[in-house]
Amino acid sequence: MALKEYFSGPTAAKIMKLSHTNEIYEDLIKNISSLKTSEAAIIKVSLIPQEYNNRKFMKHGDELYIPRINSTRESLERKLTPVQERAIVFDSKSPNPVSSYSFKPFLGTDKRTRKVSLVECVEGAKLFSYSSKSPSTAINVKPYDNSKRVEMDGAEIIVGVPSRTKKQERYKFKISSVPVIDSNYKWGMVNNISTDHQCGSKRFNIRYTYSEEKETSKVFNFCAHDIAGYLKIMDHYWNKDKNLVPLQMNQFAIPTQETANFYNKLSKNCLIQISEDKKPRKLNRSEKEILLWGLVHKLGHDKTFFAKEKLKDYNWEGEE
Repeated sequence: MALKEYFSGPTAAKIMKLSHTNEIYEDLIKNISSLKTSEAAIIKVSLIPQEYNNRKFMKHGDELYIPRINSTRESLERKLTPVQERAIVFDSKSPNPVSSYSFKPFLGTDKRTRKVSLVECVEGAKLFSYSSKSPSTAINVKPYDNSKRVEMDGAEIIVGVPSRTKKQERYKFKISSVPVIDSNYKWGMVNNISTDHQCGSKRFNIRYTYSEEKETSKVFNFCAHDIAGYLKIMDHYWNKDKNLVPLQMNQFAIPTQETANFYNKLSKNCLIQISEDKKPRKLNRSEKEILLWGLVHKLGHDKTFFAKEKLKDYNWEGEE
């Protein structure tokens, strides 16, 4: 499959040429999940809340808050891994649209809220799978983890991640505060993860919160490149010496194959046409995000974002 189609899917015109097309107005998750590869669905209801457009929703739409920890003592008393925290929050999600989940550091000087969208989690997993196909697309990892401070501050790791754009050079950046040593420090360090990566989607994602909000406007948004790089770090430490700490402390929701199948259908079988659309169009990022959270609400955390199979073996080209 061509690089562009692997990551973006077919055009709207090509989807319209599938052998069978249905308009859907309700039970969207059920109807989308049941689509066959030869079928198309045209969603006829608006998904984004009226007060937002696509870009504004991803910046200002409601988010799910992973519990804010305020001290090292509290983190040690709680001792819940990120996946355990996510499971509790995801399984309590209401049907209302949300744009992301977020967590917040309590150590150090960089206390920006970290935001993670499900679209970026799925795209990061897809990019990691793609990178595993050949040496030319592999993600490179160069850890700096020998200092005594690594136990307290985490490792700094340079990664090289392939671009999803043809002939575009790979992205090389640093991921900081990566927990790689099994000690009590990891429980406080886990919320500090950040990168110095700047792709277009991150550089121009400028956001100001509303004046009445408690948290600062400054947020750190993780993108698919960041997430794919971290997934490779997990893989690297496991293959190196069966070190599970980066996996145990992973802040990124890893999709199941069922979620990958659903996401494939959003990209390859679904169009949307609401009042302002002259003709059916492909789903935008906010609409995909809302539908992924709808899948979480319907099936729960473990069936959607608790992966038990190897990502590199996932099928991203559609169900057989």
